[in-house]
Amino acid sequence: MPEFNQQTLNYTTEYSKAMANAYPYWSYFSDLYGSPNSATYKPLGGKAIAVQGMTVSGARSVDRDNLDGKFTRNFNTDQQILTMRMDREWDTLVDPMDMREDAIVTIANITQTFNQFQKMPEQDAYAVAQLYEAASGFGTVDNTSMTKDNILETWDTYLAYMVDNRVPRDRIRVKMTPSTYKLLKEAAGITRFVEADTGIRNIDRNVGKLDGVLIAEVPSDIMMSAYDFAQGWVAAPGASQVNMVMYDPLAIAAPIVYDVSMMSAPTAQSKGKWLYYERYYYDVFVLNNRKTGILANLAALPSLGSVQFSTSAGSSSTLTVINGLPAAPFGMQYVAKSQAAATPLPAYGESLTSGWAPIQNGSAITTADSQYIVVALVNKTKNNAAVAASAVAAVVGS
Repeated sequence: MPEFNQQTLNYTTEYSKAMANAYPYWSYFSDLYGSPNSATYKPLGGKAIAVQGMTVSGARSVDRDNLDGKFTRNFNTDQQILTMRMDREWDTLVDPMDMREDAIVTIANITQTFNQFQKMPEQDAYAVAQLYEAASGFGTVDNTSMTKDNILETWDTYLAYMVDNRVPRDRIRVKMTPSTYKLLKEAAGITRFVEADTGIRNIDRNVGKLDGVLIAEVPSDIMMSAYDFAQGWVAAPGASQVNMVMYDPLAIAAPIVYDVSMMSAPTAQSKGKWLYYERYYYDVFVLNNRKTGILANLAALPSLGSVQFSTSAGSSSTLTVINGLPAAPFGMQYVAKSQAAATPLPAYGESLTSGWAPIQNGSAITTADSQYIVVALVNKTKNNAAVAASAVAAVVGS
């Protein structure tokens, strides 16, 4: 009988238990992290990556009648030194009693949720920020405001730029926000397909490929010009929306040089709890000799909208009632606070949490007669980011 060799089991890779998480998230930029460059350019030691480049002279006419005997070197080499920056870790304790009392609490579910909603979106957001930074430094950021009437003309201009810079058309990739993708679908000149051979009229309005170029629709929150990665990933203050990024994957290196997960069984040191730990080390670089292969369309920074409401006297000398608020759009809510003057109002995108109270039409706010009530509309899915705000003088009761 052959000898049985017991292998160490790594339960952190066992994702067999299904969990009904909303909209599981997978990478939109797998073409970068899985490109040949990402495997070619990796640190040989330490954090540095050396990318070798070469230039050569052009050919010249042949002199059939002379041989001067002089030959010279007609090539040059250069080197781009890149330093890895994104060294990330995540860990969690899991109490065995939580696992026993709640069927959803398993290592597989916890790690799956982390990968889908934190790790992979973070890597995608970082990729967009690095592509934008490269395009900005090289001068290939365009601020054309796209509409359904000009998006195809703008597209042709971008594509002509790429081809003029010898980027093969079949290698170009485009990622765009849903709002930009919507404009493309609405553009005159886009062909729609109707299939009626099955008796069911299937109308396909997807634009998966245009002029031979692959297009992918990407959520807006991972298409920003800059992010804060102190914990997780959030858009940096003042960051702008990147409407579209067009790139050649071979102009980019996105190495993942370390990606490991570990799990320790309950011990006295962990007070009887399971300990999960994950670490990954990655980056996204644009190669100096191929910066022409990156182009971005950037939206202007949105301005803060206004909120229409009025105030009336509350039931006491410290209460003001808010009136006339329309229903908040899905995923948004109103928040309010009292302050001494009508200004300042929050900045667009500012997170309104501490000091702001959720309200609805008819809510009463504690304030003084000489103060102002500021009401803001915030996006609940983006940490209460301010979208609109206005201030009205408080009116207290007697």
